[in-house]
Amino acid sequence: MMADHKIAIEADANKREELKGFLYKYWPDTIEILHGLRLGKDHNAKILIDNWPDVKTVILTYDEGETTLIFSFGTDNSKTASILRSVIDLHLNDSQQIFTYGFAEIFQETKKFNVDINYEPFFRYVYTTDTVIERPTLPEGYKIDIIHSSDIDFVVSKWGLAKGSLKMKQLMRRYITNYPNVAIYDTSIEPPRLVSWNVSSAIGCLYHFFTVEEHRGKGLGTIVKIELLQKILAKGITPFSYIYTDNAKAQTISEKIGFVRGSLLAAQLILH
Repeated sequence: MMADHKIAIEADANKREELKGFLYKYWPDTIEILHGLRLGKDHNAKILIDNWPDVKTVILTYDEGETTLIFSFGTDNSKTASILRSVIDLHLNDSQQIFTYGFAEIFQETKKFNVDINYEPFFRYVYTTDTVIERPTLPEGYKIDIIHSSDIDFVVSKWGLAKGSLKMKQLMRRYITNYPNVAIYDTSIEPPRLVSWNVSSAIGCLYHFFTVEEHRGKGLGTIVKIELLQKILAKGITPFSYIYTDNAKAQTISEKIGFVRGSLLAAQLILH
């Protein structure tokens, strides 16, 4: 027999301040939620907890256009999975696309609540060095820029998650147009051609790290990532990123410039 879904309560402004201190002290692995505490009504951001002050589950939800991003963490996987299912149901009723992040163990528990568990494993990398390492010299024939509006469709086309999903294409466009990004253009041709880039999100997560194949091996990826780090750090936010467990190249570059590999997490896209 299926267990009843657990219900979460929304942390108000006063509880958010106390929760921030609690998370820093006891759950430093919840960087997404710590950053999410900065978000406001323009993102429809909510922090959900199972109880107060004895917190065992904390969930961040916020909207980017027609996609709701959900970050779930907890010390009781079964309880957190039940609450997560209730949150997912609520947003599905709002016709939102759901993109969830959390520990794989929690997603495994959602099987009890008839939730699709086709998730992807990745490592969370968090930038922990106080001083950004010196950026390598940009090779001749290239310039650093941001992604031009005329190149947005090209960038979106290279994001694997956007293939076959209009809402995921819209999500990447929002990342590009609303948050810091860095691009490198090949100036040896006219007009200059976009060849390497990295974008970011509202909570300081680096997404869609990509270099066109024929321009790889020149250090361009390292340069765009360092440049983006500087932009995010200037906003007072600690950068982090998700890297698939089998992407050794991206892991090596990230570790080289000061990222430290943290928890093994998972992401699950729920379409409807």
